[in-house]
Amino acid sequence: MKIFIYIDHPSLSLSIDDLRHCLEKFDLDVIFKGNLIESLQLSEEEVMKLATTISGAIIRDINVPNDDIVFPNHRYVNLERKRLTGEADYMGVFYDGYWLQRIFFNLFRDKLTGKITNKIIHIIFTSRLFGTFEKRRYHARVILMGTPTLISTSGVVEAPARPSEYYWLKAGFMQSGRDIGELDSVFKGRFIEYNDPKMTPILGSYALQAVAYEVSGKEFCEDKTCCLYNSHWQEEVLRAQLGGQLCQKHHDIISTMSVKNRTVSSKKD
Repeated sequence: MKIFIYIDHPSLSLSIDDLRHCLEKFDLDVIFKGNLIESLQLSEEEVMKLATTISGAIIRDINVPNDDIVFPNHRYVNLERKRLTGEADYMGVFYDGYWLQRIFFNLFRDKLTGKITNKIIHIIFTSRLFGTFEKRRYHARVILMGTPTLISTSGVVEAPARPSEYYWLKAGFMQSGRDIGELDSVFKGRFIEYNDPKMTPILGSYALQAVAYEVSGKEFCEDKTCCLYNSHWQEEVLRAQLGGQLCQKHHDIISTMSVKNRTVSSKKD
């Protein structure tokens, strides 16, 4: 099994070389495919078609699910085209994660003939903020596993909640007109920031979640010290995804995918 990694203009703090090292230390076969648009060799017409479809996956009301893709006007499509080509950023845009994944799956199926198999894990690292509709509203996510797996650098910042006392104090700061940036300084180090140097090792753990999911069919680990734990709070991310290690069960699962083990297995066969 190979791991193909693509980038869709993720945070500049994400080091692909260091990320590959995070995965290759488990003897996994990692191949960096580069920028998504360039890797798939999309024509200008195909980029516009993709921009049109993705524009329809933008969430316009977090309390209403996107049951159908609604195609916006040309101005929004052109802006999405600029995002795809790196001429505009994704800040302030929220996407339906499942629609986004379906769109990329269809694109991969059409452009990567013979490479949508259970022997290749496709992972896209993006700065797009995406969410899923649960409990009557959309919630931001870091990772959406499947084909392809989507991992959001913006999601690491926005999805897991900051310390509860942060929100209590934030309300007071807003009422008094004080700068919230002052509050960020007080809690600095207790949450992940945009372009945070801790981004790469944290995302390495999320990539391992995608690998373990392909083998076991289970999304997360219940062990709070395992780096595959489903963290809901920033401090859990810092403890598990940044500071944690694989539990023994998941270490064994990941080991079954190592190049060394597959080579031994092939020789036995």
